[in-house]
Amino acid sequence: MEQKHILVVDDVAVNLRCAGAVMKERYRVSMARSGEQVLKMLEKVKPDLILMDIQMPGMNGYETLRRIRQNASWTDIPVVFMTAETGLNEEEKGKALGALGYIYKPLRPNMLLARIDKILSEKK
Repeated sequence: MEQKHILVVDDVAVNLRCAGAVMKERYRVSMARSGEQVLKMLEKVKPDLILMDIQMPGMNGYETLRRIRQNASWTDIPVVFMTAETGLNEEEKGKALGALGYIYKPLRPNMLLARIDKILSEKK
């Protein structure tokens, strides 16, 4: 069975490395450092899931998700936000834009894998 492809988006390199290290045994992982980079990558490859930080310079996660949802061929890609923000307003804003959920930083490896596994199994 082919490995599922996860695109991890975060402007902080250490966060990318941590998430990638946790997921690389189970998934094929690509990384992007900005919303702009995500949009360019999506023109070439369609991941099974996008795990994205909200707070990024330039285009933040919300704006990136809004643009992803505007493209008909990307609307079915599940997007989960990774964030240190814990406010209910943040969650409501993300869900309104089409995010499937939130994973809170600092990332807990077992929790991260369990959430991703659940989302991907429900997507089938």
